[in-house]
Amino acid sequence: MMEAAAAGSVSAPSAELVERWEKEYSPSEWTKRFRTAGEVIDHHVKFVTEVSNRNRKELKCDLDVEYGSEDSEKFDIYGDNLPDDAPLFVYIHGGYWQMLSKKESAYCAKPLVERGFRVIILDYELCPKVTLAELVSQIKCAGEYILNYAEENRVRHVSIAGHSAGAHLIAAMLDRQFVATVGDEIRLVKHVYLISGVFKLDELRHTQSVNAKNLLGLNDANVRGLTPLEMDYGHLRGLPVQVHVSVAENDSAVFKQMAKDMHEHLERFGVQGSLHVLPELDHFDIVEKLAEKDYFITKAILDSFSEK
Repeated sequence: MMEAAAAGSVSAPSAELVERWEKEYSPSEWTKRFRTAGEVIDHHVKFVTEVSNRNRKELKCDLDVEYGSEDSEKFDIYGDNLPDDAPLFVYIHGGYWQMLSKKESAYCAKPLVERGFRVIILDYELCPKVTLAELVSQIKCAGEYILNYAEENRVRHVSIAGHSAGAHLIAAMLDRQFVATVGDEIRLVKHVYLISGVFKLDELRHTQSVNAKNLLGLNDANVRGLTPLEMDYGHLRGLPVQVHVSVAENDSAVFKQMAKDMHEHLERFGVQGSLHVLPELDHFDIVEKLAEKDYFITKAILDSFSEK
């Protein structure tokens, strides 16, 4: 894969400003459940790993389905014993494009499978093995493959959710080029859930905690095109898709502002959807709770199928 591009020619922000961004773009610094950032990360990794492992044992799975030629271009299907035309839910994990995998990200599967949804947990290559631009292209390939899979199996209800960097990847995927490529199959996508997403990159690119040595490969030429808040979504107007943006009360001010801005940005292009600030949650349990059938987002996903 090509090497990360230089950070760009824009003059560097002040040290004070970068220090503020380091904290705002570090979600573990904002938890109220634990004393330290390390504790919330340790808990999150332990929780999602244990629940995902249990779901792989308890649910009928088809593992490592290939959507491309790279080792990471695979997904797992949970509920593989359900009818071929069962509603389909696709989940894209977070980890700032450089951590986690599908193996730890199946914690959402059980409540959905038990209600008749097939669940796809997507894997993808991590930075810096690829640049963020290359990763978005990989996700578009996955999206095209999954919509073809849905069409071939007569699935008529597809929902897609992503957390943090995963929400960014979904928003970046849904550009005009992708919709033109998949054609009428885009109408299979009924609901998109963007959970505590990263929707702007201009500040984050300067942080060492996320983009040390420019591992994302961001530069002046590509950063705007990879920023969902700069993208045109007019091609989604008139489609049946609804985009639901959620953020945790105990996310940072930057994450809450990005969520509000993303919802309003989509509204300006006539995209239907909703915005929710979920009380008492942080950047991590906002998705950990997807393992619970009575959780707000889980119930919204399940209830959405009754609309068909």
